[in-house]
Amino acid sequence: MIMPPGAVIMDIPEDQAFLMASPISQPMPVFPGGDLLGPSVSACVELVIDESGSVSSATPIYAITECPLDEGQMDQRLVAAVIDAVSKWQFLAAATCTFPAGAPRTEDCSGDNVLVVPVAIKLSYVFSFQGNGRVILKARKAPKQP
Repeated sequence: MIMPPGAVIMDIPEDQAFLMASPISQPMPVFPGGDLLGPSVSACVELVIDESGSVSSATPIYAITECPLDEGQMDQRLVAAVIDAVSKWQFLAAATCTFPAGAPRTEDCSGDNVLVVPVAIKLSYVFSFQGNGRVILKARKAPKQP
């Protein structure tokens, strides 16, 4: 999992916490076979995970450091395999948690009268298709904030 390009880091008030989406099911793409443009090719994708934890959209990302090929150079069978797989992924939804006055703030949002509100988020992933038929899920570092 990686932060999408241009992601902004937010400050969270003292009485709140953020729960990151947690994967429940992440079937990997099926290697479509055929020749690759070298020993490995990476396909990047940005996901929107909705308030129920489902992937509501998956968009390919081209021409970045981890996925340098542009759309015209990329084998679209690989992109289709990634989009098909990630569209089936399921998460425990991300959420914001607000703690009542005087209550201790916990990282898992546990406690009495904690208000937990699911939120949609965007995440980006890098898939590396290896020449030996393996598919590896890799993380890329988020760009540094100015």
